[in-house]
Amino acid sequence: MEQLLTQLDQNLKELYRKAVDADAVLDDLQQQGHGRYQHIFPAGLFQVQSNRFLPYLAETAEQISAIRQTQQFNTATLENIVKQLQQLHLTLAEFRTALTK
Repeated sequence: MEQLLTQLDQNLKELYRKAVDADAVLDDLQQQGHGRYQHIFPAGLFQVQSNRFLPYLAETAEQISAIRQTQQFNTATLENIVKQLQQLHLTLAEFRTALTK
């Protein structure tokens, strides 16, 4: 269980810096009149709806924290957390790639 939580924490740490950087770019784009969208991810995978990455990351971190506090989880919760982390990794990588083009 501790190894699983450590791996999830490592993912959060890796994503945090990328999310902060991406949100800064999104702030700049919005100030330039671009990026007029309501949310990054469609409804379903995340409960939060935001036009920045950090709220999505915070939601995932809260779920991991809840597992740590209770020392229990069910398979569905873990699967959802893994899907959220995968989607964040993928979307941030695609965002970075789109910026370099």
